[in-house]
Amino acid sequence: MKKILIVEDNELNMKLFYDILTYQNYDVEKAYDGLEAYQKIESNKYDLIILDIQLPKMDGFKVLKKLKEKNISLSNIIIVSACAMDEDKAKAKAFNIETYLTKPIDINNFLKTVKEKLD
Repeated sequence: MKKILIVEDNELNMKLFYDILTYQNYDVEKAYDGLEAYQKIESNKYDLIILDIQLPKMDGFKVLKKLKEKNISLSNIIIVSACAMDEDKAKAKAFNIETYLTKPIDINNFLKTVKEKLD
């Protein structure tokens, strides 16, 4: 069973992502801030990480920076953000992250993207 970490501070978005992914039979864990996410990623192996950018304690880009410094692979990350600014997309590309979805998400596209990343 594929293991996914959702990093999202908005309770409604977290519930939506969690419900969609558990319904698809994925093993899903939650993190509500960047620091919690970083600690979980450091001590667990995930097949996929769904990462919000605007997070309490440590934003998504700081999480990425710390993971990169520890040589933890960033290839299995989907960024999901309400900010669709070109600047944020450029920052994501600087970490070699091409998968950037904007909120509110299209559920079918979200599932398709998750399945593609896991294949």
